[in-house]
Amino acid sequence: MKGKIRKYVCRACAAALAVGLLLAGAEPVRAASVEDTLNQAWTAFNIGQYAKTLRLIQPLASEGNPRAQVMLGRCYESGLGVEQNMETALQWYALAAEQNDLEAQLLLAYAYQSGIGVPQDGAKALHWMRRAADGGLPEAAYALSQYYAKGRFVEKNPQTAFDWALKAAQAGYGQAMLYVGACYEHGVGVSEDPAQSAQWYDKARGMGLEPDGRIFNEVREYTMPAGEQGGW
Repeated sequence: MKGKIRKYVCRACAAALAVGLLLAGAEPVRAASVEDTLNQAWTAFNIGQYAKTLRLIQPLASEGNPRAQVMLGRCYESGLGVEQNMETALQWYALAAEQNDLEAQLLLAYAYQSGIGVPQDGAKALHWMRRAADGGLPEAAYALSQYYAKGRFVEKNPQTAFDWALKAAQAGYGQAMLYVGACYEHGVGVSEDPAQSAQWYDKARGMGLEPDGRIFNEVREYTMPAGEQGGW
């Protein structure tokens, strides 16, 4: 009798182990399948096959995949394959943003910044832009630098503006390179340094961007008292 019990126990353990191994292997397969589906959806999106894009991403978005949620939000924002609905787009962006998707956080920040699809809200724009910048998104870091440069939604601070722009420039964001070059050239938020200025301008040129008077005017205007602005 004891021998039979041991056999049953061993069989049960073996079955449990087999199930465990199957489950352990299921997650990588599932992850690979999701990644493949997202790649297919992105390819379809880029060539204008929006119906296929939606068919691929809607189930993933509903399951909580943040990349699918952002892509679905973009479809609703621009009316690609669905009726344009900015409110719905922002709902999908918000779901992805709460999962720390940097692109979604940036898109939410822009929406609150401009008041498109939602009432303009500087505090929320600043919140989401800072989260995206803290997460390492260069475009968000530069946008945040311009909040500080212009005193938009936050107290004007040329040094903090420079610091965020420098992070964006170091990450390869071209417009930030121009701004950093101008800051070094004119001593805005940082000590004047012609060599550093030339270096950042050269890096910007390497990306097809040319320093121009607009950058100088912006940097100068952001640091002038309100009564002295204009005329440049």
